This record gives sequence, C-alpha cells and structure tokens, in this order.
Amino acid sequence: MLVSVLRDQPELLLIGAARKSLYLLMSFAGWMPYLAVFIAVSLYFTRKYGIRARIVPSVYALLGCLAFSVAFSLVKTSIPYVQPFYADPFFADLDAALHFGVDPWRITHAMAAIVSPSLIVILYFMAWFLPAIFLPVFIAMTDTDPDRSKRFMILHVVSWVGLGNVLAAIGSSVGPVYYDRLLGGTRFADLAAALENSGIASSALGQVQDNLWKLYVENGQSVGSGISAFPSVHVGLAAVTMLYLCERSRALAPVGIAFAGAIMFASVYHGWHYAVDGYVSFAAVIALWAVLRRRNVAIATYIPA
Repeated sequence: MLVSVLRDQPELLLIGAARKSLYLLMSFAGWMPYLAVFIAVSLYFTRKYGIRARIVPSVYALLGCLAFSVAFSLVKTSIPYVQPFYADPFFADLDAALHFGVDPWRITHAMAAIVSPSLIVILYFMAWFLPAIFLPVFIAMTDTDPDRSKRFMILHVVSWVGLGNVLAAIGSSVGPVYYDRLLGGTRFADLAAALENSGIASSALGQVQDNLWKLYVENGQSVGSGISAFPSVHVGLAAVTMLYLCERSRALAPVGIAFAGAIMFASVYHGWHYAVDGYVSFAAVIALWAVLRRRNVAIATYIPA
C-alpha cells in the first residue's frame, strides 16, 4: 500500500524486483557451501526427534522469508519519498563526539591491521546473509520450544520492519560511505581512500555499494536495494542471532557473541554505518528480547503446573 501510494508504476517495480530476484538466486551458486553447513547444523539439532514433522512449517517459513525480503526492499527504497535523507551531519558529529573526537571508522581500520579485509567482506557480505534471512527457517526446522520460537520470530520481524523501515524513516540517513556523494565535500574522503587501498572498494562488497547508489539515483529497484544507515539492520539481526544462540545452547553462546561483534565491527569498517547505528540496534533488540522473555516467565509463573 505504501509503495503504491508513493511510487510511480509500483507494479513495474515489483516485476523488476522479481526478475532481479531470480538473477540473484542464480548468482548464489558460490554460497552453496554455506547453505550445506546450514543444513548440516539443522540436521544435527533435529537428530533426536526427526525432521519430517518440521517439513511443512519449514517450507512455510522459507516462502515467507523470500516474500518478506522482496516486500522489505520495496518499502526500504521508498523511505526517501517519506523522509528525504537529512540526519547524516547529526549522526556523523554524534559518532565523533562519542569516540573522543575520532570518527569510529578510523578506529576499526587501525584495528584491522591484524585482520584480512577479505575475511571482513566474507563476514559482512556472506556469513551474515543466512541467519539474517533464514533464521525463521532454522527455528521452524529445529526448535520445539514454542515460547522461544515465537519470541525470536517476533524479534526477527521487528528487527527488519521496526529498525529497517520505521526507525529508518525517522532517522533517514545514508551512512559514511555515501556521505560525500549526498552532501558534497570531503568529510569522508579518507574513508573512501582507505577502502580503495584495502581492496574493499573493488571487491564484491564495493560493487554492491556502487550499485545501491546507482539504483538510488535512478529510482531503481532490486532485491536488497535501498540505502539506510540508521539504525543498522545488519547489527540488529546479528544481535537477534546472538541472543538465539545464547538461549539455545551455552556452547553456542561464544559463537553468537563473536558473530555479533564481528558484524558490528564490519559495519563501521566498511562505512555502511555510523557506530551509533549499531549501538541503537543492539540496545533496541536486547530491550525487546528482555521484555518478551520476562513476559513468558510471568505467564509461566501464573499458569498452574
């Protein structure tokens, strides 16, 4: 409804997004090893009670995730029509103020001397993708705790819609990597040079950044298109994944914490986000998780055994 009101020829945008979705799926051949790992982990968690009973809900979850991704992209690309980008100077200045006058991207690049830029690209561009898009499928396939399943389904949806659409419209911004393209000047010229020198600018991730800007300028549409820095959906969904792994198994808790920390680091390193974007996302997701968990505990307390 929102897209049909704000955009010209929304049906053509939807058709174009569907076509590019098929092309995108065809280009995911290189991701098959990650998908194999995902399936192997799922089978491990279902070994005690079998997987047959989980097939139907898993298929529903998969179809829902794919449809949701297309709808989210359509809404996200419409945000500038609701609220033009305005908040970047505020967030850039706030970022520097919170880090003692230093832009956080400079801190991450200084720390990244011991981390391969290609590893950072894999973490942010590939490793994030599976749990961010398909966590509901994993939950439907493996989790027999209804309260936990509902809690994290809610967290997953709220992270996408609440952070990526609602708050994104309120704090409409493009992030450091697009700051100079939007406003002119050289505020983040050193970031652009650092990304060029590290090889990030010429990597697949750099190409995605350029393509997103091109789609924005041309009012184009594709799955995953749309520019929005505040708050960080990447970090928000990494926080959801972290919390789920922590609840699911103590052994997986360190993995979840390391994963969320790595995505937060990469989001600033690549210039997609101001650090404050990630801080707000972490705080919002953890606060909602605490409320939902407390509600489950309260209900369990008052229900007779």
